[in-house]
Amino acid sequence: MTSKSINSVTIVEKIINSIREAIKDGRLVAGQRLIVADISDEFGVSFGPVREAIRRLAGEGYLEFIPHKGASVKAFGEKEIREFFQTREAIEGFVAKLAAENITRLDYADRMQQCQIQLHKLVVDGTTKESTDIRQYFHDLLYEIAGNSLLKEAGLRLTYPLQRICFNDVSGKDHTQDSLAEHNEIIDAILAGEGCRAERKMRTHLRNRSIAICEILDGLNHNNNNVA
Repeated sequence: MTSKSINSVTIVEKIINSIREAIKDGRLVAGQRLIVADISDEFGVSFGPVREAIRRLAGEGYLEFIPHKGASVKAFGEKEIREFFQTREAIEGFVAKLAAENITRLDYADRMQQCQIQLHKLVVDGTTKESTDIRQYFHDLLYEIAGNSLLKEAGLRLTYPLQRICFNDVSGKDHTQDSLAEHNEIIDAILAGEGCRAERKMRTHLRNRSIAICEILDGLNHNNNNVA
């Protein structure tokens, strides 16, 4: 690979990461169009790397591309959210099972216990961003312990596009406490090495999260319609 191609890849990755973070942080919102020329000017590059970044982000589910109209931030309806979580149930349920089977290796049990402590502290007392970060760390740790890179790749493609839905911001304390209790049950099952229980608890957690998010979005849409 030539230095020119390496630099091109680096630029594309930089643009991808910037757009991805803007979507997660809410600086880019659902339905908002991405203007290639503006992004090109921002990064001081030609249109090529920007178009490649947009193409890849569309493949990851962050953006949708409509011919003759361009790319915009993908909006999720109830059907899409349910499908995302149904697929995550199958993947992450199995990941939790594998993690329970591998928990005695290396220092995994210690790291999982520390994660449990941080989850409790941050979900109760931390900011939304801190809570989101530690939740993501929990899932990343699960994939690491499970030790299957293909499952991780598939799972993350289903996780990242939904991260921009700020669950804690709109769900209220009751949902947050329920989520914390579910995380504790998953971790307890993993630490006990009980794979089937860990899988069952993870699937229940994701199913409940899907229902809660759909209820929240339905409420927000209802309120918006009333205002309109």
